[in-house]
Amino acid sequence: MADGKSHFMTTIDDVAPQPVRAEQGWVGMDIRFPLPPEVADEARVALFRALFPPGSQHSAHIHPNADEFFYVIRGRAEIGSGDESHQVGAGTVEFVRRGAVHWLRNLDSREEVEVFGGYLGVANLQEAGYEYVGKAGNQRQT
Repeated sequence: MADGKSHFMTTIDDVAPQPVRAEQGWVGMDIRFPLPPEVADEARVALFRALFPPGSQHSAHIHPNADEFFYVIRGRAEIGSGDESHQVGAGTVEFVRRGAVHWLRNLDSREEVEVFGGYLGVANLQEAGYEYVGKAGNQRQT
């Protein structure tokens, strides 16, 4: 690492939630980026942990500059990419190519969905790019 340290460590509880807004597609969710900017920049990955309480979703959107992956830690969700959607649970891994429309919504009325993932080749969400497309399940408006 640039500061001469060989590692970085934190807990997700020590990381503040990002100030995301429902009108931009981040509906009722908590997302945290645990790597500080200098570590994420050197690693070229923007890792995140997201919690989706019942009724929440990350609406249809794209990242024009980064591929994305995520792993479902717990819960039951519907995920979509392009014209496809699937019901998934813990242990599911999804990989989304840059520029592909994708979304996730919690299907359970009682349990949270927890995912861990990252934007590849970039240090933060701003570099990944973010374009809101519409509600979960909707396709890009042309």
